[in-house]
Amino acid sequence: MKSNSIASENVPHFYVRLKHRKMEKWYVNEMQAGKHQRKAFNHSDEKAKFEIDQIGFYQKHLWFHFENGNNAGWIPNKFIRKNYRILKLQASKDNTEVSNEEKALSVLVHFARPDFDIYEKIGKTLDNLSNETFKGVLVNSVGSYKDLTKKSYRRVRSQINRNRPVMLWGRRDNQCIILFGFNHRVFFYFDPEDGLNKTITVKELTKLWKRSGYKAISY
Repeated sequence: MKSNSIASENVPHFYVRLKHRKMEKWYVNEMQAGKHQRKAFNHSDEKAKFEIDQIGFYQKHLWFHFENGNNAGWIPNKFIRKNYRILKLQASKDNTEVSNEEKALSVLVHFARPDFDIYEKIGKTLDNLSNETFKGVLVNSVGSYKDLTKKSYRRVRSQINRNRPVMLWGRRDNQCIILFGFNHRVFFYFDPEDGLNKTITVKELTKLWKRSGYKAISY
């Protein structure tokens, strides 16, 4: 791609924060805008969450498009905090007659493919799902499958940074959770048991994950 070409794409929404570092941080209405068209962020903006709906590339740099109240524009990647990312995860339609694994898998797929109904593909079951089933559903719905078993937290965070939630096992009877965000202290996760979003420290998550032999998948 040429350095002066522009590319952008809509993405499942996620949240970012600005860096704390003392530096002038700005955004523009269009990626190709000149220096005189830059708009400065306020100091209070460092505490705000920015909802991102597009990513773009211009002059070999990554940009994030946000809409926040009356403001909208493109933020250069260099101003985005590296230790914070939360995906705008939304549960799929409630179905209390399926297993914990099926509920979790449905939420995992729903983030990227809200139009894809896994219950129509595999039916309703209270039995544990096979690895082949997980792989088949993910490949058919979102086009890829990643086995993150025994991978590092660095890899897990990398998946979330790529806008891909992570399904992680570690509870009794093959129960699992969906990791969808992190900051410098905790991970954010969706609990299929009660349908709530929660947080967990790395220490607590390690204890939980160890119970399953560090089993995890994504796409």
